[in-house]
Amino acid sequence: MTEKLTICLVGPKAGGKSSLLAALTECVAQGSFGYAPRLRPAIQPLGEKDFRAAEAEMRPADFLAHEEGDYERLQRDFAQGGVATDTLDTYEYYFRLTVNGEAPPAILTPGPWLLEIVDSAGEVAVPPNGVEIAILDDVKTKLARQLLACEAIVLVLPLVRLEDSLWIGALTRLIDRLVIAPEKKLRRLVVVFSHYERLFVRLGPSAFTYACDPAVARHVLSRALRRAQWLERLRALETPNGGARVRFTVASAYGFTKRFQNPNIDPHQPGERRFRRAGLEGARAAGEFWRPFLTAEPFLYAALGMDSAFTFSFAQLDARAAGNDETSIID
Repeated sequence: MTEKLTICLVGPKAGGKSSLLAALTECVAQGSFGYAPRLRPAIQPLGEKDFRAAEAEMRPADFLAHEEGDYERLQRDFAQGGVATDTLDTYEYYFRLTVNGEAPPAILTPGPWLLEIVDSAGEVAVPPNGVEIAILDDVKTKLARQLLACEAIVLVLPLVRLEDSLWIGALTRLIDRLVIAPEKKLRRLVVVFSHYERLFVRLGPSAFTYACDPAVARHVLSRALRRAQWLERLRALETPNGGARVRFTVASAYGFTKRFQNPNIDPHQPGERRFRRAGLEGARAAGEFWRPFLTAEPFLYAALGMDSAFTFSFAQLDARAAGNDETSIID
């Protein structure tokens, strides 16, 4: 049975939302996530027409049809050195998710799942305090409607000092409104801390080894959330009245190099660009050495409600904090 789900992707400007989404399909294809290999998920970009239509209504001729879609353009922009969602609107991307291996009991339906992922500009959902930005009221209304109607939210935050961020007040207000909204359909919310690879830039070929340790990821999350005053508000979403499950994870859209295992940001290129072979252009040049890391995690949990080795609950992070153990590698 096919199930349709809407996932809203929100967070501050330049937090890594669009990059996370652009790296999603490649992360699934390379198996660079914390789910068991026997799950064998596959995710395929769709056009809006195919998403809206029932599978029985899809014409056989459409099976071999191909034209560049919005998601492919997003991936191309990302490969060329960065991508950001325009501030004037929200953007919808569509996917077909299947589980081709051993589906655990936690997955209640066999799928496939048709996913609508709404990518919103940071200035719309989580604007910085004290900055005047002209956003059309109909765009705000559209995003508010999508947030209330979606089954899952992926909240992307950069790994920075949250208490010093200009947008932290807007984030708190957004969570408060979600908690008290009686008409919301929210079932799952995933908080993703992006730019995970930047914590390991001094470790060279050991970087990927440490990044792949779930205990290191949990330590990073515990430290990042230690002074988060909005955390208690987020807990209210898991009360019987809130009705949603909350998880925390880390992710790296730029990821790591495949052979040398170092963080995949080329210091010899302007801006933030992945390593590539000189003289090559296009997807092969950008993807030859690239392993995106955990960018599938938040979307797979949002769709399936299934934990991986890198998704952590309040209880897991509370137990980590109570233990008060430290990992000096990333301090």
